Amino acid sequence: MSTKNVTCPVDTQGDYGSYANAFRIMQDGNDVVLDFCIYSEQDNAARVVSRVRVPPTFLSVILSRLQDAMQVPCDTNGHLYVMPEIKGLN
Repeated sequence: MSTKNVTCPVDTQGDYGSYANAFRIMQDGNDVVLDFCIYSEQDNAARVVSRVRVPPTFLSVILSRLQDAMQVPCDTNGHLYVMPEIKGLN
């Protein structure tokens, strides 16, 4: 999968920004499900606050961008850097 960096407006209106302190990755048919959770050590329980379904090929893009983010200064001027190449009209 080829990737590209894009700078585009991102709609931040609506329900977003839930806090998570844990996550899990699961295979679901042809997709991979990423669950972001709130984990309570006291209750030994977790609650999903956000679920994202992605193609398995996108995992390598996510990993690469997270690794890059660990090495880049936090000031990215609000650019979006997690976009796989989109086929078709765009």
